[in-house]
Amino acid sequence: MESSEYYIDLFLKYMRSERGATVNTLKAYDKDLRQFLAFLREDNLEIYSATRDNVRDFIMTLTENKYNKNSVIRKLSTLRRFYTFMVKRGFIGENPLVSLFSPKQEKILPNFLTQSEMERLIENIPLDNPLGIRDRAIVECLYSTGMRIGELVQLNVSDVRDDREILIKGKGNKERIVFLGEYALKSLKRYLKEVRPNLVRDDKEKALFLSRFGTRLTCRSIERMMEKYGIMTGKDVSPHTIRHSFATHLLENGADLRAVQELLGHSDLSTTQKYTHITLERLKEIYKKTHPRA
Repeated sequence: MESSEYYIDLFLKYMRSERGATVNTLKAYDKDLRQFLAFLREDNLEIYSATRDNVRDFIMTLTENKYNKNSVIRKLSTLRRFYTFMVKRGFIGENPLVSLFSPKQEKILPNFLTQSEMERLIENIPLDNPLGIRDRAIVECLYSTGMRIGELVQLNVSDVRDDREILIKGKGNKERIVFLGEYALKSLKRYLKEVRPNLVRDDKEKALFLSRFGTRLTCRSIERMMEKYGIMTGKDVSPHTIRHSFATHLLENGADLRAVQELLGHSDLSTTQKYTHITLERLKEIYKKTHPRA
């Protein structure tokens, strides 16, 4: 047999080239598999010789170390994918996770801002300096389109179309079209006209949103920026909060669930349905506050 690392690398290459896994997904797979391998090697075992009992012991160790249920489920999902790949390629004869019980995932309602909080967040981003103009355009684009932060940082100038459309390459390299509202379009045009030309250092740079060094912005840079403006607004805000707010506000205002699914780029409608729980909870709150006999 080859080394355990060899099979992990082979699996990651397969997931990237044949299944279109994103960089972040591949990093998570790699981290989960190497954590399991480190656990196995405490008993001088390798990843290709793991048994069902080894996997069970691993789950128990994670639970004892206070990993939350959803993290454990995600790691189990990684192992299932990996060992399914190993069996299909003929590297091992049996999948040690076959018929192994998986705990039920906890339902965590997404964090979101109300429509007035979203307005306040945007209005608190100053427009008296170039980076503020850029940041306002970023937040407006996130809120107008509901795109993921990873999708936003990968945008090139050429992805923005003249007719208020943006071409996005999402999870699994699936392309979809999202739309820019009036406010987002106005902010983006101002950024492209007044700010980006002064940030760009290399004429060959294609990235839509640039750092002050003229390079493509990273996810972490935008996360830090969002944290800063969230503090100014008195809210805990991340790029994903904006995505959740986008979906919630559409549904609150009568959007069709399947339309929201398409805009978010969800392959499974059940992923989108979690936002209906939010709107139902808010309806309950409104009912309790306003009905005379509630």
